[in-house]
Amino acid sequence: MKEPAFTLEGKPVHVVQTDEALQEAVAHLSQRPELALDLEFDQHHYTYGFTLCLIQISDGHTCFIIDPFPLTDLQGLWDVLENPSVVKIFHHANNDLMLLSMLGCQVRTLVDTAVAAKILNYAKAALGTLLEEELGLHLDKSQQMSNWNQRPLSKRQLEYAAQDVLYLHELKNTMVSKVQDLGRMAWLDEEDQLLESITYTELEEPHLKIKFPQRLTLLQQFILKPIYDFRDNLAQKWNIPAGQVINTNALMALLSNPEQSINEWLYHTKGINGRVQQERYAEQLQRIINGSLKEAKKRQVPNRMPPNPFPPRLKTPETEARRELLCTVQRALIERYGAYATPMLLDQSIITHYSQTGELVISKNYAREIVQAMAQELEITL
Repeated sequence: MKEPAFTLEGKPVHVVQTDEALQEAVAHLSQRPELALDLEFDQHHYTYGFTLCLIQISDGHTCFIIDPFPLTDLQGLWDVLENPSVVKIFHHANNDLMLLSMLGCQVRTLVDTAVAAKILNYAKAALGTLLEEELGLHLDKSQQMSNWNQRPLSKRQLEYAAQDVLYLHELKNTMVSKVQDLGRMAWLDEEDQLLESITYTELEEPHLKIKFPQRLTLLQQFILKPIYDFRDNLAQKWNIPAGQVINTNALMALLSNPEQSINEWLYHTKGINGRVQQERYAEQLQRIINGSLKEAKKRQVPNRMPPNPFPPRLKTPETEARRELLCTVQRALIERYGAYATPMLLDQSIITHYSQTGELVISKNYAREIVQAMAQELEITL
């Protein structure tokens, strides 16, 4: 293996930017029983889409910072991450796992130190906080929000990236030991297995996922769909976040009066990229809106609010009695396990569902067993 790019706390850090270097890294990593892993990515912040920018992996001593941009094939690395005999250590794995799944990699056998922190009733589970409290380490987090799409990466960015994995083995050992001492390994095992099941799926009707300041009518939703596609196509073409093409407030201004002059909207509304004002885009957008209005009229799409997908909650003596029963259990759980660990066992959605239906639905096995045991201890029948 070639000389490292630099050393950090006496540990070698290799920057992988060629397929040959990746093969060497994979050969090394595949022989290690535990790997600490972290990703740097951009999710509609600097560029279009959900983009993998960097992969950091450490075996506890040697660190590899893998730059995916110049590499042609990451499948060898995916094979290591999918190998169930190799433990992968993460901190706040959810988004990393979602991105890896999108790229065709389903990680197997993992431990999330942030989950362990929740189980241990930590108020704050940020990596920097835990490393300081548990290991006495003070990390420079100034590069956390830097642009990971840019090249070349600075030395400070590379050092920050390496630090996110170099200490995870030690942190994992400390946290897992504490979880074991409390007899809560069943919690951690099941939570980590649930993380393994995270799978990327495309959103259905993504235009309806935009957070508008108010609900949209059925007509506005109908008109929004082709406008959303127009905006998304431009964002992809220009490689910028869609919100930098037309932001939410500008969309709302258009939807509130779709029959207005497109030029009036383009030149008197904040939050619209100047390039959209080009004649070809203005004309295209006008055709889209005119076509949508014509089709909506043909289909008789009403300009009224859709039915509320969330039915109003009942508030009767029976529902309130059921709520109080489960809240009594919740208070006892908080007293025994702590305010930050208890939501893993019993959260507000479970309480609401029980109060409304009388059905206690707890999907996690360990949580269901603990809640039922606590209810029995309190002589409460659920």
